[in-house]
Amino acid sequence: MKNAARKVKAKHVVPASFAPFGRVVTRPAGTPTSEGPDYRFWSDLADYSIDGETEIGICAVYKQPGRQVAGIERHLRTPEILIPIDAPFILPVAREEDPGAIEAFRVNVGEVVVINKAVWHGPCLPVGKKRSTYFVIFRKNTPHEDVQKQSIPPVEIAP
Repeated sequence: MKNAARKVKAKHVVPASFAPFGRVVTRPAGTPTSEGPDYRFWSDLADYSIDGETEIGICAVYKQPGRQVAGIERHLRTPEILIPIDAPFILPVAREEDPGAIEAFRVNVGEVVVINKAVWHGPCLPVGKKRSTYFVIFRKNTPHEDVQKQSIPPVEIAP
C-alpha cells in the first residue's frame, strides 16, 4: 500500500510569513516617491542582488490532478523573481536545511516574490484557472548553469 501524500494548505503570501524564503512586493499604500497629474511612482519596494547579467523568461504551469509536488529545485548563485501575469499561483518552498518541509504560498496578480538564493522551490500551481503564466527573472543562464534538483516524498497542496 502506498503512503498517502503529506498535505499542506497554501497561505496568502505576506512579508512576515515569507521572510525565511525571500521578500514580497505588494501594492504600496504610502506616499509615492514621485508623482504628477498623470502618474504616481513608488521606488525601492524590494531589493535584491544579482551578480552579472539577468534574464527574463515566462513560465506557464498547468493544473494537474492531485496538486502534488514531488520534486524541487534551487539556485545557489541567484535569487529568483516571480511575477504572475494572468492568474494567481501557489508557490511551494522549503528552507535550505530541510527540503522536505514544504510550505506553500498563494501569490496573486499584482504581487511579486523574490526567492532568496539556495531556497528550495517547486513548480508553481495555478489557482482558479487551468493555466497560470508568470515572469521569471534571475541571473543569465541559470537554467543551464545553476539548477540543483531533488526528489521529495509527494506533498499535496490545498489552495
